[in-house]
Amino acid sequence: MASIVVACGSGVATSETVVGIINDFLDQHNISGVNVEATDFKQLADVLPKYDIYVWVAKPTEQIKKICENNNIVDVNGVNILTGNNEEDSYKKLIWGLENLKNRL
Repeated sequence: MASIVVACGSGVATSETVVGIINDFLDQHNISGVNVEATDFKQLADVLPKYDIYVWVAKPTEQIKKICENNNIVDVNGVNILTGNNEEDSYKKLIWGLENLKNRL
């Protein structure tokens, strides 16, 4: 099962909203086998290595970028998903990440 983590500053309202939007997108496109969860930015460095895709609402720090790089975690701009501006770019990268994950297994 693929796993996606969404992180914002507090891990409550914004990230949970983006989780819901992503789940709706996955449902609308008949994509199953994907677990989408929210976390707050303070815990992100500790939990990030458990995930395949990181959707960021708060810009990733250098530490977070390094964790993504070292663990082959795809990072996706969640602000686009939240606002609907250029959301296609974020969804394309999300799908690309899921397809690459499937090819690695």
